[in-house]
Order: sequence, then structure tokens, then C-alpha cells
Amino acid sequence: MMELVYVNRMRVLRSASALLLFSGVALGLASCQGPHGAGLKMSYDDPRRPLPIMSCGLATVPDLASFLLETHPEADVSEVLAIAEHYVREARIEGVNHDVAFCQMCVETNYLRFDGDVQRRQNNFGGIGATGNGVPGDSFETVQIGIRAQIQHLKAYAGRKRLRRRLVDPRFWRVRRGSAPYVEDLSGRWAADPHYGAKIKSKLQSLAGRL
Repeated sequence: MMELVYVNRMRVLRSASALLLFSGVALGLASCQGPHGAGLKMSYDDPRRPLPIMSCGLATVPDLASFLLETHPEADVSEVLAIAEHYVREARIEGVNHDVAFCQMCVETNYLRFDGDVQRRQNNFGGIGATGNGVPGDSFETVQIGIRAQIQHLKAYAGRKRLRRRLVDPRFWRVRRGSAPYVEDLSGRWAADPHYGAKIKSKLQSLAGRL
């Protein structure tokens, strides 16, 4: 298993170099720059400290991809890298912590296995509209739009600032804006599970241990 993880890490690094060169996205996108951004970077180590959704992520695109592939090594490396890049880009535009959004996706999709009510073809990475008991939730035209909808839904919960992209989240206005500024607040709001926020934070801590 350790050998497989190492091989996947090397594949991620090689694929990431080509992907980022082609797309023109620098690894600096993965963290907020400047003195203002430094104050928004969060530590995931203290489980007692509330974690703002509107904050700066720490992981790079390859970090996120490697994290997912360590748990789901059968996933396609290029696809995972492209998904990670969308998370970094879309979250940065809206001021959402991309680590939080990516780890939430890992909770919702079981690391892109899609073994619950939501199917892969729906491009619904946040389980938007999926209420259990076989209800599949909403579908989105592309991977990027599905990720953008999740980011917008997080922003709706986390604060009252206007969106910077055109609205694609069909449930944006059903949310009481600013009702869940912290990851912990998503429990009982985004999902009925009282441990939902803790599950996301647990994955964030695992991610942080690999940075």
C-alpha cells in the first residue's frame, strides 16, 4: 500500500506540472497572498477552535490531489488534479477556504467514489439537494459548475457578501445568509448529521498532516 501511495504521489507531481503549465495557474493560487491574507490562514490542529469558512486554504493543487489519492488510489490522477484546480480557483474568487470545500467534497462523495444517493454524472460534489432516502439532489452541466455551486452554497451559509460569479447554485436563496460562518455550524444546516462539521474538520486535520 505504501508503495502505491508513493507511486501516486509521483504521478500527481508529474501530472500537476503539466496541468499547471498548460493552464497558467501558479501554485501561489492555493494560498492567500499579502499581509491581509496571512491573517486569514487557519490552523487545523486545534479541534476546539472554530474554523471560519471564509478564510484562506493552505494546500496546493498537488497537495489536495495527493490527499484524495492516498485514500482512493484507483481514481484518475488527471481528473483529480483538474477537480482540485477548480476548487482552488473557484474558492479563491469567492473568498471561501478551498481546503474546507475540498474536504467537504471528500465527505459527500467518499473521495469521489460516489457510492451514495448522488451519482457521478450529476457533477454535484457537495450533495446539494440530496436529502437522503434515495433523493439524488441537483445536477450540474459540468464539473466546474458543480464545484462553483458548492462554493456559492458555502458562501451563502458563511456570510452576506455578494457573489463575484454568476449565480449557479439553485438553492442559494433558500439559505439564511450568514447562519453558518464556521465549519462546525454546518451540522444540522447543510446536513442533518450532528457530526457533519466534525467529519469535515477531521479530514482537514488529516490534510494538514500531509502538508
